[in-house]
Formats: sequence, C-alpha cells, structure tokens
Amino acid sequence: MSALLIAVCLVGIDPGAGTAGFEFLHITPTAREAAIAGATLARAESPMGFWYSPAHAGLAGCQQGQLGYLNYVAGIHVGSAGYSQALTGDKGIGVGIVYLNSGTMKRTDPLGNELGSFGVSYADLNVSGSWRLSEMFTVGLGLQGLYGSIDTFFTAGLAGNVGATAAIPIEGVDGLSAGIVARNLGYQVKAFQDGRDPMPVEFGGGLSYAPNTSLNLNLDVLKPVDNRLVVRGGIEGWIGDMVVLRAGYSTLGDDLRTGGGTDIIAGITTGLGIRYGNYQLDYAFIPMVELGLAHRLSLAITL
Repeated sequence: MSALLIAVCLVGIDPGAGTAGFEFLHITPTAREAAIAGATLARAESPMGFWYSPAHAGLAGCQQGQLGYLNYVAGIHVGSAGYSQALTGDKGIGVGIVYLNSGTMKRTDPLGNELGSFGVSYADLNVSGSWRLSEMFTVGLGLQGLYGSIDTFFTAGLAGNVGATAAIPIEGVDGLSAGIVARNLGYQVKAFQDGRDPMPVEFGGGLSYAPNTSLNLNLDVLKPVDNRLVVRGGIEGWIGDMVVLRAGYSTLGDDLRTGGGTDIIAGITTGLGIRYGNYQLDYAFIPMVELGLAHRLSLAITL
C-alpha cells in the first residue's frame, strides 16, 4: 500500500503533500501531454486537451476521439477515453473518463499476517465546454464526477474546472498564447469513513509558442494546494507529416531523487507520435528513478 501512495501522490517536500483526496487527479493520463511533462495550460490540441483546461474543448475544430492506457509504477494501471468537437464556430465540448486500478494487494494486520487481498480504484467523469469570446480569448468550464474505492469503503465527489486562453499579439511574433486554469474545485460528498478530505485543487498559468505547424514550445507554472510550486516545460516537433518527437522536464522530478546515479533523469519526459490518415498513435516514456518506468499509449482518431 505504501508503494501505491508514493506512486499516486509523489510525496514531495511540501508539508501538505499527499494530504488531499482524489490524488490520482494529479496524474497525467494521456501520452502526448505526458511526453511534454504535462505542460498544457496554454495549448493542448489532443481530443482530451479539455482534461487539462476546459478552454481547450473542441480546440481542433473537428470531431475527435481518443483511447489511452498508462502502465504506471507499483502495479497501477490507468485507462482513459475521450471525445471532443466544435459545436458551432465559437463553442466546443469535450467528454471523457479516466479510470485507475491498483490491481490486487495483500491485506495484513498490524503484525504483518496476511488476511487476504483488496484493491483500490478511482474514476473521473469529465464534461467540459469552451466558448470563444473573440479571435483572441477563449474561456471554458468543466464539471467532474469522482468516485473511489479502497477495499469495502468508497468515496464520491464533485468538482469543477475553469480555464481561459488568450492569443498574445506581438508584432512579428506569431503563435504566442497564454493560459490560466483552476482545477479540481469541489467537495468530497461521501468520505471513505469519518472526516472529508480536501480536494487536490490546482492553480496555474502557462505560455505556448507555436511559430509554425511543425514546432510547439510550452511552459507552465502550477501550484497545487497540497504540494509545492511546480514548473514544467515541453517541446514537440514534427518530422514531415507523419512523425512527431517530444521531450519535457518537470520539477516534480526532484521528489524522485534518491542520491543515486540515476537522479540525473528524474523529471525528464520523452515520447513520440505517428500519424497516418485520420489516426495518430502517441507514446510516452517516463523514467521514475527508483519507482520504475511508466509507459503511456494513446490512440486518437479524427472522425
């Protein structure tokens, strides 16, 4: 159970780390976004971009679907599915679900005697909408229904996300945009047992620079209420029309350092994508030092 908590919470140096409920909401479930270290607040064009900021719902302007799978550390598996589309010329919608399952774990008493097994699971159902106020500004609102279970206990919650993006007009500089977001604002309706946990609220802002269709640079600053300030950045570049390479870095990698030689890769993220026709397969590889390796796959379809 301790490995699960470490993997989900990534407990850091902040005294509030790991104290909120529904901590799985901090995990980046999709491959494209994970490969750029989760730097998504100003720009995220994938079908589940609305999961990171509701202002991204329907951003691509067409019907898109996505399936994702994350082989996380400590035997954790995360699945995701999403759909987004533009409703009119100035509105968009996104619907998605993220599901986490721990697999089977041993139940023990205080003396270490085995008493059978149990499992942990969480789910997030997200419905988001965006509205383009002008050529420069877009705002979005998202609602989340949350569920979790540990052994025979369960919890439920409701949360909302708000976000906005804006094109930054600088003469001679095209493709520069900014975004802000507040995520997981809500309430634990049903506690596991006694006492409700606070929600894993996050506030953040980001910048994106896409000078052309082949290159995208993102930078985010994020402050979770249950952890310290996080800075993350990513780059993706297309090689022709079929292959995209991605890399990123997040300061959350500092929480993974153990003093060993592998600390140099803590916080680094990498990945690639292959596009063929209306299909795009994305892969992310995240080294998590002593915790192991995390692999993500996402398949996006333009309908």
